Amino acid sequence: NEWYFSISFDSITKGMTSEEAYNYLPKVIELLFKLDEDYLIWEALYFLIELYSIADTTQIHPFLESNWSELTNHIKKFNDSYAIPFKVLKNHLRITN
Repeated sequence: NEWYFSISFDSITKGMTSEEAYNYLPKVIELLFKLDEDYLIWEALYFLIELYSIADTTQIHPFLESNWSELTNHIKKFNDSYAIPFKVLKNHLRITN
C-alpha cells in the first residue's frame, strides 16, 4: 500500500498535543539511526518534520542537538534522503550548516 506510512504516521499523531509531539521526537531520531534503507529514512525524516509541525516549534530538541553530527553523518550515506528531506528538516529548524 503506497499510503502505508502516511496512514501509520497519521494514526500515531492523531490527537497529539504539541508537547506530546515534541516529547516523541527522540523516538523517531533513534529510529533513524537504526534504518539503513534510503526510502525508510526518507519517510522517517518527513515524519520527524511532521512532529515538529505539530509541536509548533523550531526549537531543536536537546536529544537531536546532542546527536546532530552523528545523525548528519548517518544520513549522508543515503543520497536521496540527504538531498531532499534532510534539507527540508534543516530549513524547518533554521539550521544553516
